[in-house]
Amino acid sequence: MRGGALAGTARAPRGLAFLAVRFPFTFLGIMALVIGLWVVVYLAGHQLDPASRNLAIATVVVSWAFGAYVVIRRVRRGPQH
Repeated sequence: MRGGALAGTARAPRGLAFLAVRFPFTFLGIMALVIGLWVVVYLAGHQLDPASRNLAIATVVVSWAFGAYVVIRRVRRGPQH
């Protein structure tokens, strides 16, 4: 017996282990796409200094790259990968 636990007894959940779901990468990918879109809409309606504008554009590129990777991977490989 490992850790002194009796066979067949339920162990107490640790941390977030009480949730019976996998880490929601698909949700994170979709949210990254939405956040990138929100930043584009914000940039279209506001004038920013060049440094802030470049930072916002970098945010859009990174969030869309991550979101596209996650969503395309989910579509091509299915929910278990």
